Amino acid sequence: MKEHIARARHVIPGGVSSPLRACRNVQTEPLVTISGAGERIQTSDGKEYVDFMYGFGPLILGHSPAPVVKAIQEQAERGMLYGTMCLPEIELAEAIVKTADFLQQIRFVCSGTEAVMSAIRLARAYTGRTKIMRFRGGYHGHFDLVQNKDEDKLREAGLDPVAMRSNIMVPFNDVEAVERAFAAAPGEIAAIVLEPIPCNMSLVLPQDGFLQELRRICDREGALLIFDEVISGFRFTYGPVSNLLGVEPDIATFGKIIGGGTPIGAFGGRREIMALLDTEQMLQGGTFAGNPLTMVAGRATLAELAKPDTYAMLEHKGACLEAAIEKYRMHHSLDFTFARMGSVFAFIFLPRDTPIRSHADIALQPRDSYSKFYQEMRARGYHLTPDVEETMYVSTANDEETLDHFARNACEVIAAAGGML
Repeated sequence: MKEHIARARHVIPGGVSSPLRACRNVQTEPLVTISGAGERIQTSDGKEYVDFMYGFGPLILGHSPAPVVKAIQEQAERGMLYGTMCLPEIELAEAIVKTADFLQQIRFVCSGTEAVMSAIRLARAYTGRTKIMRFRGGYHGHFDLVQNKDEDKLREAGLDPVAMRSNIMVPFNDVEAVERAFAAAPGEIAAIVLEPIPCNMSLVLPQDGFLQELRRICDREGALLIFDEVISGFRFTYGPVSNLLGVEPDIATFGKIIGGGTPIGAFGGRREIMALLDTEQMLQGGTFAGNPLTMVAGRATLAELAKPDTYAMLEHKGACLEAAIEKYRMHHSLDFTFARMGSVFAFIFLPRDTPIRSHADIALQPRDSYSKFYQEMRARGYHLTPDVEETMYVSTANDEETLDHFARNACEVIAAAGGML
């Protein structure tokens, strides 16, 4: 594998096409994967790992699920790109918009970054305003307006400080900070953008009433509420997680799962908002947007997820993992936080009674603790996310014995390191 890494670094900056794959945040060498099946991946040095990253979330059915593979193969024989409308595009759009009342129309793009970028542009066009409210620590892609850098670092990162000042940053779960920000910029804020279940600052849950308050404030102020559901869409339930949370956004973005492991993004909302795309008041386009290979992969994935009891099964698997973690934690008398919602989980190396309300709380954990944890778990045959603030996942391909073994090994590693706290 070292030879492959060296070859990659010679022709690709850092050897990777997306930075976390370089594994710098966990102080180790990257993996070069050659295949994946079910819950496991195989690397070019002949090793096998149980995967809990699942491509950063899209592979809810595991690696290479037969229905998705078959759909892609059959479509490839019919054509891989047309540059026109295609029937699978219409069918996938119909399947998604049926899942929520506010989703009256949807437009496909090629990534979650594109989806959020387009949603923000749409909100600005619809409201005639330019400022965007975001939450510290939130991640919404890599385009300019959603970067999390101090102003003195903007120019060296190729960002325009003037443009970045359209961002208003507040702490997550802090309604008073949201109110103060609106009061300081009356009639200027086009939208609030957030993950309703943040999975990019570890796993932080919204406090009771927080999302409802955001909905109330947006309605009062004439701003739009944008839910970034690139991760959460179809992860916790069949459709947007807003269905579970009881709060409807004006615009939602999707990605990851709806592409069945292929590149995709999407954004959608009420018809009168999406009409700005129909009239081309707001421009969005892309050669590969809505391409048939991605559309059939997404359609096949959603067909599997729509089967009875799929999400109950995922919840059961997640609960089994949590119970196993608790069992082995008690056995070793460990004190760390294990966060879980449905099939999403995270290890947070802070005492169990530590309030986890915002990115500031997550940032208190020592990053070296996770690096050591990642390295030791990889040595034991587990592939985890290579960053402490990324969540991990259970898929339909995981079995309970695997989850128990993983929990036992995780707690053994933490115990061997003296609790890592």
